[in-house]
Amino acid sequence: MTRTRSTTGKTRRLGKTFMLRRFREQEDGSLTVEMAIWAPFLLCMLALIMDFAYLMVVNANMWSAARDTARAVSIHRVRPEEANDYLRSRLFFGNNDYVVDVQVDRDEVDARISLPGAKASLTPVMGRYVVGELKASISMLREPS
Repeated sequence: MTRTRSTTGKTRRLGKTFMLRRFREQEDGSLTVEMAIWAPFLLCMLALIMDFAYLMVVNANMWSAARDTARAVSIHRVRPEEANDYLRSRLFFGNNDYVVDVQVDRDEVDARISLPGAKASLTPVMGRYVVGELKASISMLREPS
């Protein structure tokens, strides 16, 4: 057992019991431990939320582009032979492998877009679990010319 004199003139014991009591009473660093435990979980959840949001934005953009293209062709603003290029130009994320098809009949316009689900994600994690394809298909009647 070791004794030491403090600045106030009192002596105190520096033994095993003092060190254990001091260790139990101090809470310095407890937040660091909790953060180290929860941080990976929170980061993974944030990445999944962002990935799912990106997937929804891509899907909404596909529907909007298909609707805009079908409308433009149906009111004769875009010629039928330029419809596929017009549809590709309306997509925000042009680097994706979209399958684009615009069919123009005498009375009807069909604009279709599809994208493999694995290609519609930011991270490879969500791409593994999205099975199938994202599809958007719009049909409109053509107006008389």
